[in-house]
This record gives sequence, C-alpha cells and structure tokens, in this order.
Amino acid sequence: MIILGINDIAHHNTSAAIIQDGKVIAAIEEERLSRIKLDNQYPHRAIAEVLEIAGMSANDIDYIAFAGLAPREQKPASDTLFKHIKEAAEHDSVLKSFYRKQQLDRYARLLKKRPALPEAFKDKPFDVIEHHHAHAASAYYTSPFGDTKTGIISLDGSGDFSWGSVWTGQGSQMAHIMHLHAMNSIALLYSAFTVFLGFKHTRHEGKVLGLAAFGKAEPLRSRLMQEINLDDWEDRLLSPKLARATLRQFTEMGQSVLRELAHDLSQEDVAAGLQAFTEEVILHWIKKISLQLDVKNLAFAGGLFANVKLNQRILDLPNIENIYIHPNMGDGGLAAGAALAVSAKHASTAPQFMPHAYLGTIINEDNARKALDESGLKYRKPEKLAEEAGQLLANGKVVARADGGMEYGPRALGNRTVMASCSDASINKWLNDKFQRTEFMPFAPVILAEHSQDYFPDWQENQVAAHFMTITYNASEIAQKNIPAAVHVDKTARPQIIRRQDNPDYYDIIAEFHQKTGVPSVINTSFNMHEEPIVCSANDAIRAYLDAELDALILGPFLVTREEQLSHD
Repeated sequence: MIILGINDIAHHNTSAAIIQDGKVIAAIEEERLSRIKLDNQYPHRAIAEVLEIAGMSANDIDYIAFAGLAPREQKPASDTLFKHIKEAAEHDSVLKSFYRKQQLDRYARLLKKRPALPEAFKDKPFDVIEHHHAHAASAYYTSPFGDTKTGIISLDGSGDFSWGSVWTGQGSQMAHIMHLHAMNSIALLYSAFTVFLGFKHTRHEGKVLGLAAFGKAEPLRSRLMQEINLDDWEDRLLSPKLARATLRQFTEMGQSVLRELAHDLSQEDVAAGLQAFTEEVILHWIKKISLQLDVKNLAFAGGLFANVKLNQRILDLPNIENIYIHPNMGDGGLAAGAALAVSAKHASTAPQFMPHAYLGTIINEDNARKALDESGLKYRKPEKLAEEAGQLLANGKVVARADGGMEYGPRALGNRTVMASCSDASINKWLNDKFQRTEFMPFAPVILAEHSQDYFPDWQENQVAAHFMTITYNASEIAQKNIPAAVHVDKTARPQIIRRQDNPDYYDIIAEFHQKTGVPSVINTSFNMHEEPIVCSANDAIRAYLDAELDALILGPFLVTREEQLSHD
C-alpha cells in the first residue's frame, strides 16, 4: 500500500511524505523548496517533490493521510481546553477577561474549512489523523524496538488544542492512554521565555538551551516550581498565572508574568532556570508514566524533544533502557506520521526502523554538473574525493558537502553539511560569523562509530538516537582534549555517530581525516545561511557556498575549492 501523507494546516513546516508498505521512502518540508523558513503554505511543492523522489505519480497513490484535524473536528478538544480555562479563570481575573473575549473566535473558527486537495488526488480515499496521533505514529512506526512493548509520548507547543499524548505500542497496534490539553504546555512556556529573552519563538529555543549552561538555575527554577502541581498533569499542572503565559505567550498578558518572575535575573540565569525547571517537571512525569505503563523503551516526537539535554536526562532515568526520538520531531514530521498511522490501520504494518534520514531532494552527478556549469565555477571530479576532502580538513579548511538525498528533519547529517576540524574552539566564532549566526552551544561533532565510546563513554551501540543527533552525551577527557570546538561548557556534546553503512561517502571523508590526524571526528553543522532553511538543491548549495566564502564545496562527485577559483580568476 502506497500512502501520501500531507501536513497542510500546521502553523509552521507544512510537509509531504510517501509511505510504501509501512516504510518511509520520501519526505520533505515545504520550506526547503520555497526557501521560506518554517513555511506554512499549502505544500504543493512538497507533494510534487516526494512523488518525484519516489518515482511515482498521483495514479500510484492508494490512500491520502491528512495530518491534523479541520476546525470543526477540533471542537471536542477545544471544548476541553476552554473548560479548563473557565475553571482557572475563577481564581484569576485576567483569565476571566480572556475567556470572555475568546468566545466569538472560538465558535467562528468552526466555519473554516480544510484547504482543497489538489485535483489529481480528489478521488482518492483518505483518513484524517489528529495532530498528536500523527506525532506518536511517526515515533513508534520508525522506532528500533521491534516487538517490544513501547511507551510513546508526544509533547510540543500545541496541536489540535492539545500539547501532548501518551500511547503504548506493540506490533502494528497503538493503544491510546491520554491527551494533555494545551493550557498546561511546558513547551509554550519555553517559547514564551524565548521571546522574553529577545529571541524568536519556534526558531530559537535551541539558543536558550545553549545559553542555559552559562547561568545559575536558582532562583527562577524555584519560582517556577511554586507555580505548578506535579500531581495533576492532566488537568491543573500550571497555576492560573503561568497559564496566562501559555495562552498568550507573546503578548502583554503572558510577557508580564515572565517579567514578574525574572525581572531581576540575567539572560543566562533565566535560561538556566527555565531549562532546569523543564527537565525537572518532564523527568518527574516521564518516570511516573513509564512505570505505570510498565515500559522501559520510549519513543518520542513533538517539538519539545528537540531539547537534546532533556533527552539525555530521560535516558539517564534508572527505569529507562533506551529512547528513540523521531528525526523530524517537529511539525515537519506530521505528514510521515499521519501516513504511517494510516498504513498501520489499513495494512497492519508494524514498526520498521528508519536507518537514515536521507529522504529529501537528491543531488546527483547530472544536476550538480548542470548547476556548476551555470555558475561558472571551476570544478573537477577527483578520483579520490574522500582522501582530498580529508586532507583539506586536516589542513584546517572548512568544507561544505551537498550530495545525495537531503536530510529529513532539522539536523544536517552529512548530505547538506559543513565540516571543519574540532581541534580549535575558535572555529565556532569563525563559522558563526561566516553564516551570520548567533549560537551559545558549540557546533556538533560527527564521529566514527567504532571510536565513539572513547569520546562519549555512556553511548551504547543500541542507542540509535545518536545516529540522528537528537541527544547529548557527557564528553570524556580525550574528547575535551581532541575536539574542544564541539564540547559545551557543561562538558557535553551532541554527536552524530556514524557507521559506514549509513552514509559511505561521508564516512570515508571522516575516516581519511582520522587517518591523517588521529582524531575520528569533525564538526558537522547545517549548510545554510542564518534564518534560511538547509540548502536543498545544487543551486542552493552553490549560493550558500559563495555567500559564506567557504574553502571548499563537495557537490555530488565534484570538488570546488576557493584556492583553485582564485588561481583560475
């Protein structure tokens, strides 16, 4: 069975995916094609692109899977949310006024309809999958846990008026346990603080995470803990005061609460207190719910699980054996999740581990050559490309690579990547300046799997989350010595652990660097200018390479070097 998943009504990152017999074979977000960060336009381009990648046409599609409910279908969850707002408003005059003002919009929005499906698909049968069901399905049906009973948790800002869900999975079946209404969203609170600190919500929560390592958690952690009820996660987790911040994160109603809590604190201490609070609350609940469900393996999706330090802390829980985070944990993964849920419903497909995330637009020899010829850049096709690239890196050069299928999700994993030696911590500033970025966390390392435990002793071979750069690990003394540019001030790093079978050409470059330097790791950061999506096409890669003035570009099988351009010019 071939299913086209469409995420067409998200607030950000609309997307499309194709699932064949329960396996993800193509997936892409609209932003990569439109070049508009977090694009939420109807995913016409993404639909066309996944068909192209899969070598299919509309005629090949058996089923359509829509991610997210239409407004009228959201009414039960909306009613639940407003019931809780009304209850909280009994103790808070600001919420009481907010509740009254929302009633007209609450019902007027029910008249809105889902965008029209493209004509080529209008006669196809379809299913609609609720937002958090799609997140949960994306995690479970691509997880590595086989027939083992698995706990499945989705947590994000808000989707279909909920901020999370809990399920168990075994075989082809997922069993629903609970949904969590959006007023209690820890993720929305995190976003509200992101704005409070002067950053952009939905984009810069990772900056706040990086900043947290430079501050002191107290007193903000304690101030926030006084405003929650850990024993009532489903109904009244947050106080009415904090609920103001989740319901209106970016307006005076929410921001005034944050000023009251943090007006006397530095940026670093606000970030540290927020991160410590988030970890404490989430860990308390996950430990409790996993014991109740009697599961030791957990599969996660939803934007909150982009918090790599939180993921490390979860894996450290004594009752947890392993965790898996869907590589596209945010809303860009909803199209695949919806399609996987529909595949399980109609074809009883069981989980199939997704061994890589190279599911997007393909750069190959033909389109790379065409783009290079049009650009006027001098290029060549080395017989030993990996060896030359490894030598460039060993010589301190910065090398971009754009080849093969583009990564699905927010992490560059070798096919739309910029590489550099990790030996000099100053490379972080150099790269940030080149790409016009502001980051507080160092760039992440990619490391050869066979050397990973020397650098990250806690990593175990079955912890595949590290293949996708979705978790941090404590760095060993040798890591702190040999790859200081990739180790944060808290002595952790977010590695991509790579095996040759996952991406042979990329692996071979790092292996050559290792042979020349004795270090099995280089920096791996995403290939994009600041506030732009990761490069998609060969033309995008050339443009970013020139804008950043990098030393070298690997485009398909071709090599472009700045030195050769200057001599040619």
